[in-house]
Amino acid sequence: MSSILKVDTIQNTGGTTGLTIDSAGRMLKPVIPFGQAGMAGGAISAGNKLTLDSNISSGGGLTVDQTNERMIAPVAGLYKIGFTHLADNTTSTVGVEMRKNGTRIEGSRTQVKGHTYQHLGSNLLITLAVNDYIEWWVDTGTVHNNPAYNNMYVYLIG
Repeated sequence: MSSILKVDTIQNTGGTTGLTIDSAGRMLKPVIPFGQAGMAGGAISAGNKLTLDSNISSGGGLTVDQTNERMIAPVAGLYKIGFTHLADNTTSTVGVEMRKNGTRIEGSRTQVKGHTYQHLGSNLLITLAVNDYIEWWVDTGTVHNNPAYNNMYVYLIG
């Protein structure tokens, strides 16, 4: 037996729209948690947390906490997290790592060596619980302060 279900919007019993399908067949999720922030406040050296000086975009309840320099998950699920930064160091290694609830996440560290203004970045898929938070730390060297080259992000996949 086959059937076709024709709907444009799926809502919960309270009336909140969770999913829409447009006339081209694209599924839109208007309340998916996401956040992206940039760093603009000075070069950050080893042993320091990267600052979230500008909230580039956020929604779906994800908190970009600029006071504590972290992003906080509003719901449990599988998230993509990551960053891109610019190394500001020619004499040593520059490394950045991601931390979940204050603890370094295995496989979340990346580094470069030997070139001023070299790009470094990383991303991971990770399961987060409600109120888990992600932070970014400089492990070695110095990260440049140009906001055109620096950002951190977290978004729910499912």
